[in-house]
Amino acid sequence: MRADNDGGRATTGHPMVAIYPGARVPAANVDTHTLPGPDDVLQVHVTRYPLEPPEVMWQEPETLQLHMMAIVPRPWAEIEPLIPESWSTEARRKLSQDHYDQAKHAESASIVVAEAGDSPPLLALDRLRSRYPYARCIGIIVNRHTVLVWLTTARAASQTGYLVTMTAADPQNPGPLSLYPSALYGWARWWHGQAASLIDERTVTIAELPPPPVSLDIVEAWRPYRVDLTGHDSMTFPAPPTPQRPLVDPDGPEFR
Repeated sequence: MRADNDGGRATTGHPMVAIYPGARVPAANVDTHTLPGPDDVLQVHVTRYPLEPPEVMWQEPETLQLHMMAIVPRPWAEIEPLIPESWSTEARRKLSQDHYDQAKHAESASIVVAEAGDSPPLLALDRLRSRYPYARCIGIIVNRHTVLVWLTTARAASQTGYLVTMTAADPQNPGPLSLYPSALYGWARWWHGQAASLIDERTVTIAELPPPPVSLDIVEAWRPYRVDLTGHDSMTFPAPPTPQRPLVDPDGPEFR
């Protein structure tokens, strides 16, 4: 770490320490790189990095294309009754703080992921999209080998995008389900970069994104996992309701 002449704040380079594959991490910075595979199937290499503490300032290396991915926690009202009575007050406090931090990460993440649970996957996805309207990509884990993913095709918050079902070609070896949406997002960024390099970048928009490919190899720690993509439907969700402003009371204190 080094101190620069920037208001006394400390800056540092990224630690470049990847999170070990298979670790359960509720939120991470994810790097994606898309490369042609040996059998004409695109490979999206995904690497997770730990989130930096808020007080640490660092410059993102140009070689990385990072986005934040966060897994949406179950509601605290569902978790609290399951805490064993034998837990100490400190252990309860730590779990509560971890849950709060995880929920806050989801609010600012580019990609949010959750499990469908007992809800129909499409309904679960619509609810998540309404809660996180600025997410670029949303994933609903349907089972141990399938993720329903919605990828927006607009730069700003939008209700229009592609709805894709991503299914592991080998159900017994699905790889990192929580990174399926990141891989699809990485493909979209790759396509946009390829298109921008061929024509005037100012005229290329994400709205021109073609339907996703029928297969991708998601590669983590150099291990590929073949994933089949079906659906490819362009779908527009209803806009979330606009909060109603309360009626102004002419006799209220602001008019006195």
